[in-house]
Amino acid sequence: MRRYAMSSILLHWTMALAIGGAWLIGQLLEEFPRAERAGPQAAHVLLGLGVAALLLPRLLARLLGGAPATAGPEWERRLAAAAHGLLYLLMLAVPLSGLAIAVTGRAPLQVFGLFSVPNLMPDRSLHGVFEEVHEVLSNLMLGAVALHVAATLWHALVRRDGVLRHMMPGGAR
Repeated sequence: MRRYAMSSILLHWTMALAIGGAWLIGQLLEEFPRAERAGPQAAHVLLGLGVAALLLPRLLARLLGGAPATAGPEWERRLAAAAHGLLYLLMLAVPLSGLAIAVTGRAPLQVFGLFSVPNLMPDRSLHGVFEEVHEVLSNLMLGAVALHVAATLWHALVRRDGVLRHMMPGGAR
């Protein structure tokens, strides 16, 4: 059984941590008093930008390296392909919707003094729409990740077919 290339494995787990961290911080942002949100918001933005920046290398690694073949019925392979497609789409759409929030805000978004995201078209009503879209897409991402994890656990615990080892550093070749 062949496994993913180490570059794909590292990109997968790095992006998984960034997505999880960005989602968690995003959920907690409203709990901070407005005056104390700058740091967590900057971390959220950096993680989101990290996901966006790693998406192209991840897609290239997937296209060039392929994916290990898995056994199972055709419907299962099609469902897995659709779920992976949804995850890749959301890895692009969620950061883009976050960027749309930033550019429609009232003031430039400062990111730890490293850089700022300019407010190119300040518009409160559009800003609110993008906030809603970002939240919906983020929660859809959470659902897609939960489905991905559930499928992985099903392969590991029920089918015991070694699929989990394909994406683990140091897993069986």
